[in-house]
Amino acid sequence: MRVHLATKTLTEALGHVERIIPSRSSNPGLSLLRIAFTEGRLVLSGSNLDLDVRAVVEADVRGEGEVAVPASVLGMVVRALPADDVTFDVGDAELEVASGTFATKLQLVPAENAPVLEFPDAFEGEIEGIDLAKALDHVRYAAAVADYQAVFRGVRLELHDGRTRAVATDGFRLASYHAASSTGLDADLLIPGRSVDELVKLLGPGPARLALRGNQLTVANGAFTVNAKLMEGAFPDYERVIPAQFPVKVTLSADALADAVARVAVMADKSANHRVDIFIKDGVLQITAEGSYGRAQEAIDVLQEGSEAEIALAYNAKYLADAVSPIDGDLQLQLSGTTTPSVATDLGDPAYLAMVVPLRTG
Repeated sequence: MRVHLATKTLTEALGHVERIIPSRSSNPGLSLLRIAFTEGRLVLSGSNLDLDVRAVVEADVRGEGEVAVPASVLGMVVRALPADDVTFDVGDAELEVASGTFATKLQLVPAENAPVLEFPDAFEGEIEGIDLAKALDHVRYAAAVADYQAVFRGVRLELHDGRTRAVATDGFRLASYHAASSTGLDADLLIPGRSVDELVKLLGPGPARLALRGNQLTVANGAFTVNAKLMEGAFPDYERVIPAQFPVKVTLSADALADAVARVAVMADKSANHRVDIFIKDGVLQITAEGSYGRAQEAIDVLQEGSEAEIALAYNAKYLADAVSPIDGDLQLQLSGTTTPSVATDLGDPAYLAMVVPLRTG
């Protein structure tokens, strides 16, 4: 069997598949990349048990069959190729890789040693790939990272009545994003955070087709198809904790707030949750932080509204910065009280909402 294709095409496809394959595993088969050769196509696939990825790329293929190689080794070889095109020659026990003046031979592994992956041919739902990636990316930061936090480590994807909503929370903050319309699939799904990271990287322009089989979500978009194992458990009723009344609202530039928080937070006390204090009065938002190295403060002019003339509260600097980071342009910071959740909305994109619980002071 012989395959000839552009190095860039191979590098991009292999990079996405290789990234999810563990370089070391108690199951040696998981470290393998399965390569299938069919007429006009090269198919690369791999798994880490939580996520299966398949990439199909156009290539000049002579012969048909399947082989397996260590994914990390082939990845290192391909990333270093010197020429614009590459040729694979498959022998009985070796895969020869040639590009320009370079050539190497890799020991083959029988294809049956690699995971046998099944990807559905029928799909029940569809959404624009860029829209799904944007929704997941906007909320991913709010998911928990600690293993003991169970369902909080996932991103909830709600598909109902032609609408798509992504939500994540760790109990101290929350992010929500309403994507553009979807069709077909009606479900509430909980996707592990790490799988969300890969989906965001893989999704691109064009329709993302969705299929649900048991506890597995399949997403097909462009050259890539992904099986994502879903999490089990009841996601909290997050809507009931989002405040409805805000005695203080301020409008300001998201960049101005993010930059000020970053500067002031240098002096924040790390042992006190990276605390930054916010005081709002007479159209001025003042940020202050104090720690063992000193004190910093910065003032920002804002458009202030609401029934209260002033308010003082404190946040974890990172949580506040994360909430603001997806916003381009102006935001509205809505404050329900000194210890009750605050909400940030993107004035240029009302699909996004972030909520942060202030730190308790005193």
